[in-house]
Amino acid sequence: MQSNNLISEIQPVLNSGICVGCGICAVLAPEAIQMLRDNDGVMTAKIKDALAAEKITAGICPFNSASANEDAHAARIWPELPIDEAFGRFRSLWAGHVSEGEYRIAGSSGGITTWLLAEVLSSGLVDAVMHVHPAMGEEKTSLFSYSVSRNISEVQAGSKTRYYSVSMEKALVEVLRTGERIALVGVPCFIKAARNLAVRIPNFSEQLVMTLSLVCGHMKSAGFVESLAWQAGVKPHELVSADFRVKVAGFSANNYGFAAWRNGTRPIIRPMAKMAGRRWDGGYHRLKACDYCDDVFGETADVSLGDAWLPEYVNDYKGTNILVVRSSVIDAVIRQGLTGERLSLKELTPDRIAAAQSGGLRDRRQGLAYRLYLDDLSGKWRPQRRVEPYSQGLTLMRRINYRLRRLVRQRSFASIRFARKIGVIHLYVWEMTFWHACFKVLSLIEKRLIHVNVGERSSQN
Repeated sequence: MQSNNLISEIQPVLNSGICVGCGICAVLAPEAIQMLRDNDGVMTAKIKDALAAEKITAGICPFNSASANEDAHAARIWPELPIDEAFGRFRSLWAGHVSEGEYRIAGSSGGITTWLLAEVLSSGLVDAVMHVHPAMGEEKTSLFSYSVSRNISEVQAGSKTRYYSVSMEKALVEVLRTGERIALVGVPCFIKAARNLAVRIPNFSEQLVMTLSLVCGHMKSAGFVESLAWQAGVKPHELVSADFRVKVAGFSANNYGFAAWRNGTRPIIRPMAKMAGRRWDGGYHRLKACDYCDDVFGETADVSLGDAWLPEYVNDYKGTNILVVRSSVIDAVIRQGLTGERLSLKELTPDRIAAAQSGGLRDRRQGLAYRLYLDDLSGKWRPQRRVEPYSQGLTLMRRINYRLRRLVRQRSFASIRFARKIGVIHLYVWEMTFWHACFKVLSLIEKRLIHVNVGERSSQN
């Protein structure tokens, strides 16, 4: 029976290229499954021994259909909390930043993620923090990897957002061995995978004291950072480090820089707005798994943190966080920080939280529904999602846009592979610039059509 589970649940995920690389399956069956980075720079599970892999049963992979969905996990953990259709259950909603120290300036946004981690670690609520760091030692085959931080300086070294495909299995194996109580930071599907593992392993359920989710547009392959660094003049084999979010005084929060390092050199910094393939809603280097995700806010996490892309905050280059708090413990930590004026926060209404991430929500609702519709139309296997497939009500321009995103995702992978092969980045830059122009033309046509339709309705009234 377990072998059938493997075939019916895990294998379709792998065959369809929808593995997100979380590594949960490899934690349960390390002798049977290995996490490897493929030619596109995506961490993915490779089955070495199908018989040994029978240890994998239903409900582990966050993208198989038998896994408990986000609603089920949230209802089990916080049954008393109200529900919002955009971001799930919530206790309190905030926007703001850290006022003390260097947390804000050193972070990608308002600095609250790192501040929270430092607070819960120093107060003894957790023994360690599991989050993504610049890779060291044997992990240096990748730029970034999951690590375990056990003091404040290590926590601070892991600040900043990394748009890079990573896996959790080695760090998870380490904390399972030590028995430490941890705070886990991850994207929504990684937090869901950890919740699945906690249901399976009672000891890990006790260790998983706190989960912090990053609000997620989508994950990127390693090709994304390679393409940006190469455009800045640092070739892939020269690249030793990168910073995806360099804050620039005098500019808006979403007008940031990108930095790349060679060995023994100062960073080369370029405006992100000048980079080909950087457009977030274009699907460049987006993992295929992200085409099937319906969770933007990390609905199974104790707290979700993201950028406040709202008019009243976006012009502050230092960055501003939004927070969806579900845990009573984290809520208390935040309110204590407010009392001591260590945090500068304002409570928001649910509609303002949703507005701060409206583009991501539209992609994971309307866009996902259309992608599921296309898969069903062609008879492809796809995971069961909370969003139902549909195409009704979508304009022609919206349909073209969603189809184009899928094409651009595929082309960005193929184009950077070809660039590596010939050792030249120029064709990649040309092609990604072309796709960027296509998106701009679509957007202009869509806005024009909306304007015309509104004008016609007004004249009829």
